[in-house]
Amino acid sequence: MTIINGNYKENKLDNGLVVALQNTPTQTIASKFRINFGSYHEEKGEEGMAHFLEHCLCTSGSEKYTPIQADKIRRSFGFFNATTTIGRTFLVGQMLTEEFENWLDYLSSQIFHPRFDVERVEGERKRVLREIADNKSSFIYEIDKAIDKVFYRGHPKQISTLGNEEVIKNVTISKLKEFYSCGFHPNNIEFIAAGGLPENSEELVKKYFGIAPKGNETRVKFPELKPLEEKAIFHRYAPERCNSENPQESSGQLFLMTACPGDGHPDEYAIRAMSLLLGGDTNSFLYQNIGLKKGLAYNVSSSYNGFYNCGELKINADIPAIKIDESVDAIFEEIERIKNKKVSEFEVERIKKIAKYNIAKSFETNEGHISAIELKLDEGFTPETHLRKYDEVTPEKIQYVANKYLPDKENGKYILYIGDPLKQKEVLTEMS
Repeated sequence: MTIINGNYKENKLDNGLVVALQNTPTQTIASKFRINFGSYHEEKGEEGMAHFLEHCLCTSGSEKYTPIQADKIRRSFGFFNATTTIGRTFLVGQMLTEEFENWLDYLSSQIFHPRFDVERVEGERKRVLREIADNKSSFIYEIDKAIDKVFYRGHPKQISTLGNEEVIKNVTISKLKEFYSCGFHPNNIEFIAAGGLPENSEELVKKYFGIAPKGNETRVKFPELKPLEEKAIFHRYAPERCNSENPQESSGQLFLMTACPGDGHPDEYAIRAMSLLLGGDTNSFLYQNIGLKKGLAYNVSSSYNGFYNCGELKINADIPAIKIDESVDAIFEEIERIKNKKVSEFEVERIKKIAKYNIAKSFETNEGHISAIELKLDEGFTPETHLRKYDEVTPEKIQYVANKYLPDKENGKYILYIGDPLKQKEVLTEMS
């Protein structure tokens, strides 16, 4: 199961670019290019430029290749995509082993020598503006924005990567180039590849990435999300969820969110185990009691996300619109159960087996190896570390984190969203 063996190689080029290569017995390669520069790095008046820049880098060609030539090269890969987050810009590709050098050539020219072709930039400007418009046209856009404001309270995760329409409409190519020059440097980048790598893969990476000059360091340690200071209830009229044939059988939606520590915190793995026990699968407390026994939900689950030092624990359920109060009470009953009654050793061992299974299963793909390498680069964790952290979880630790981070219904600090197709008011927000 290990990735840290004779088939894994990690080094840093003279210009600071981190290279992590994992050889696997496959005929394909998965690759991820991580630039530690994203929406968080935008100044006032630059909102959305990181996302717009990502679009332009992908399609506007390079000094070496015209946009049409770059299009042709890109079509030779099995998969290509790019994403912008608050802290990073990602370029992801999958290809046959024989296309690996073409991938390196394409990436290095697009990232380190972009063309910013006028016609392509204008085309991407229109696409980004359409993307923003699509997002704002969503029926839940305003409520999402209100919830994010209450939950994140100024934490960088509140930043919208899509940005501001006026910024995108008016930003010039020269301004885009200036913004690009602030962070797209090799010492801000990790290149990860896993698969049937050529024997000379290290030399090839150095050939294409090693000559780019260093620049400003833009890696960021994000602040910790603080515990919530209040309870907020968003009860929204949700006509889109109405059962047109039988309105009384309409399904409402609810989710419960609470803040907790992010990745790397000593309580992280106990929180992960608690979330899995609470609503991770069909054997979980929520599914067994709210779904099977009480028949209040077909879909009910809990999840944990600890990215960017921002821990979020979330419970989701689709529930009968005529039984919203009963459903909310049932969820809090399960929360109180895991807080007040220590879970069995059998349940904890079951969660550990699931963790081991998920790790083993992920290594059946090159993409899974990429994820494991990212965990090692970001937190110093190997899969063995990951499993050891789960092995350290005990029933006592699960009960401890449940009491520390799960909210009490009446006096707890949490966010409850209810999408109600039978409610006749647009939005009701209550806080205490």
